[in-house]
Amino acid sequence: MHVEHEILERPYVNDETMLGDQVSDIPRSNFWASEDGYAWDMEELAAALSANGGVMRNPLSRELFSPEDVRSIVQHPLGGHLGALQVQQAELVKGLRQSTIERLSQLSKLLLEDQSLDSIPSRRGIDEFLNYLASLPASEQKAVDMLRVPARDSHTGQAYDWSIGDALRDGQANKVCLHKTGDFIGQAATHLKLQR
Repeated sequence: MHVEHEILERPYVNDETMLGDQVSDIPRSNFWASEDGYAWDMEELAAALSANGGVMRNPLSRELFSPEDVRSIVQHPLGGHLGALQVQQAELVKGLRQSTIERLSQLSKLLLEDQSLDSIPSRRGIDEFLNYLASLPASEQKAVDMLRVPARDSHTGQAYDWSIGDALRDGQANKVCLHKTGDFIGQAATHLKLQR
């Protein structure tokens, strides 16, 4: 990798790091290249992935890193702490009871099917789910709030970059279309069912 970068001057998808430094200026100890052709300063990448709850998603393309890339990131001296975040995400999945996953699935169906002008059924559905969530143990509330799942917008194909809690709050605050919230929550529920 270093020979390609330093001697052969391999071209990368990005010319600059996330903080605006030239790729050619990345110190050898921090340099890493992903399979999809991006060059990274591992210090910057590790910080970005940590800020995103340990979800192994390319911050520039918004695509998930390949399994090979994930292994490489976690094995890098600057990315080792990200392995613990991966384990934490897996533990969050285990912290959700089946009835909560079913309620997420039902909420998704309601949000996707609601065609009313005022969206009152959708708003009630979100409020009811959040009230249900408030009655759960703190660990399960934390799981819903922090859990990130791989999902894509069904219309645009763009990767969602939300936790389940983010999606619920954004839908409730009308920051995002309720159908988009329903799309994400439905995919999250399906993913969670498969993880059990």
